[in-house]
Amino acid sequence: MKSCIFHKKYLLAGIYIIFVLFTCCNSRFYHTPLAKICSVTEKQTLSREGTRGSKEYYYTQNITARILNGPHKGEKITVSNEYTSSQVQTKKYHKGDTVLLSGSKESPGKTIRSVKRDGYLALLAGGLFFLLICITGKQGFYTIISLILNTVIFAYGFQAFTEGKNILNICNVIAVLFSLTTLICLNGIHRKTFSSVLSTLCVLFLIMALFEFSIYMYGDLDYSNLEYLGSTGNSADIFWADIMLTGLGAIMDVTVTISAAVGEIVRKNPSVSLRRLIHSGREIGYDIMGTMINVLLFVLASGMIPMFILKMNNDISFITIVRYHIPYDICRFLIESIGIVLAIPVSVFIASAIMKIPSRKRGVRE
Repeated sequence: MKSCIFHKKYLLAGIYIIFVLFTCCNSRFYHTPLAKICSVTEKQTLSREGTRGSKEYYYTQNITARILNGPHKGEKITVSNEYTSSQVQTKKYHKGDTVLLSGSKESPGKTIRSVKRDGYLALLAGGLFFLLICITGKQGFYTIISLILNTVIFAYGFQAFTEGKNILNICNVIAVLFSLTTLICLNGIHRKTFSSVLSTLCVLFLIMALFEFSIYMYGDLDYSNLEYLGSTGNSADIFWADIMLTGLGAIMDVTVTISAAVGEIVRKNPSVSLRRLIHSGREIGYDIMGTMINVLLFVLASGMIPMFILKMNNDISFITIVRYHIPYDICRFLIESIGIVLAIPVSVFIASAIMKIPSRKRGVRE
């Protein structure tokens, strides 16, 4: 048995290595012309005074590259590239980089579009999938399936939005689909799956109702300071959808943990009373509540760091950033934290009630 498991892991490792190597030599399958940089020479052309007393230096690169695909494969071309020291909107290229050129394979252009990155993606994504399957086995495979299905669902929802459909209706549908897909793929058809899905949707409804009530009582937010919403006519709906989908993952984590723990307690001790079961589930919820809220805080803080640096480098004061931009992130954090807190009693009650229903009255597994 152990020998068979080791053989499967070696097979997965071999597939992973072949997959990564394939992305390093798949130039012939690209419709875009590719080239490998052979040599780079550069010189500084000018410098300008930037904001906050910093200097921005401008460089010009003369790049010699060898074409990797198409009728001109093997030919060398010379291209020019300009970049700045900050590399905010430009990029510096190095010897050995594989780049995508403008034009077509029949007529390659003289400018670089971007770096070929599928090798990095294969290394990281393949590494994740390999570790998931090797460490967690079948559960890791189901995790990968749920990731793929959720990506398809999200792409479908995004496509529907670009076609002009109402974003709130789209968000409501994909939130339900995300919950069902994730929990059924990972847990199967179990009582704990039903209790997790029901608890997640109930908590999601409660926090969005709370958000709507607070807007009704104290007035709507001013969305004009949100850069990605400023040019749209349905800013409130997009922000509403943002809050719902952002909080979905954290709420699912809490409900799944509590449902699984309550189900295990009932399996080990079928005669446990409902009151004792609720008490045990509540204690488990208290243990994970603080950690999950801090995870949300860390995600919030890490997401704000680039925005803070970029705006302060453009001479926007710290107080102005806090006054006009941080309130939206704080709103997300508070609503999602309330969702985590509410998920504990809701999931404890629902999971305890479902787990204590006699098995003969239900057609699903424990």
